[in-house]
Amino acid sequence: MRPDSYWIKKIMKEVISQVNLQTQIGKLALAIKKYEARTDTPIVFVGILNGAFMFFSDLVKKVDIKDKHVYLVDDIIDSGNTMKYLIDIFKERGATDVTPVAAVYKENLVIPDALCILEYPQDSPWFVGYGMDNEDGTCRNLKTIFELNKE
Repeated sequence: MRPDSYWIKKIMKEVISQVNLQTQIGKLALAIKKYEARTDTPIVFVGILNGAFMFFSDLVKKVDIKDKHVYLVDDIIDSGNTMKYLIDIFKERGATDVTPVAAVYKENLVIPDALCILEYPQDSPWFVGYGMDNEDGTCRNLKTIFELNKE
C-alpha cells in the first residue's frame, strides 16, 4: 500500500500551494475591506453549501464585517445556477448589493464575473480540496486546491 501523499501526487496536480492560497485570500479580503470602507451599508457574509466552509472561514477571519453588504461565498462557481438563484433571492429580500465570491470561478453565462482566487474556462478539469469534493465525496478536507489528472 502506498502512502497517501504518493496517491495524491499520482492522481492530482496541485493548482495553488497552501501558502499562496492564503496570500490570495488575504489580498481578496483587503480588497473587500477597502471597498467597504467607502460605504455605510451593512455587510453580511453567507457561506453556500458544504463546500464553502474552508474558504468561507478563512475569508471572514480576514475581513471586519460590521456595518456593511451581502457577499455570497462558495468554494466554486461552475454553472452559476446556484449562485444566480441565491443572488435573486437576496435581492428580492432587500439586499442593497449582492456580490458572488468563490475560491474557484469557472467562466459561465449565468454569473458573468465574481470575486475569486482562481479563474478558469468552463471546460477546465475537476477540482478537489479546500472544500471541493470528488464524485465519491472525498478530498474535501485537503488544505489546498488540486485538479484531478486525466490518467
